Amino acid sequence: MDLEKDLFEPFDSKKKPKPPRPPQNLRPECILTDKVFDACFQRECEPSKVIDLPGSGTFLDVNVVYGAGFIVDGTLDITPIRENFARVRFVFRVPFTVTGFDKGRKEPVTISDYVEFPKDIEVFLPQAPSEFSFRIVIETRSETLSEELVGGQLILAIGVFVVVKVVGQVQLLVQSFGYCPPPRECVEFSPEDVCDMFETRPLPEFFPIQIEDLEIT
Repeated sequence: MDLEKDLFEPFDSKKKPKPPRPPQNLRPECILTDKVFDACFQRECEPSKVIDLPGSGTFLDVNVVYGAGFIVDGTLDITPIRENFARVRFVFRVPFTVTGFDKGRKEPVTISDYVEFPKDIEVFLPQAPSEFSFRIVIETRSETLSEELVGGQLILAIGVFVVVKVVGQVQLLVQSFGYCPPPRECVEFSPEDVCDMFETRPLPEFFPIQIEDLEIT
């Protein structure tokens, strides 16, 4: 980077200053994109999600992987409450997968499950022409707060951050540098040949060192 080069160059008071860089060639562009009109977040916690373990119920190396949360079909309800604001109700679901090794059956086991949470919140939903449509979208980040194996059951405490957004597609005027440059050419994968690698190795030492080669004080 030029900045790093400038920082590490030795200082020379007699050196002429660099000429200013030419301005970037910005130009206005109209784009169609999703605009977030409102967003808020909440925390949800499931303190004791119980998962029945198949087989012997004796598991090792239990791992939980969470998927992206989503609004359950048929649960979204939007009701205007006053000008430019609405009540939004829905149920959202966070899927997850539990994997572990069953010591009794000596094989890995995968279990799919989910947690659900209801939402009842107030959002900014501005008045708009009837042809303009808003969407309610969510993003989630989930984590295991604690896990406990009890008999043939796994008990999880799950924490979820959920962000609720009011989104609408709009036309925006933005500053642009133009189209993106052409991408680099893909590098075709070819496995390395061990013999080719051997051809480039230097000749090793064939004999042990002699006492004269040691620096003995």
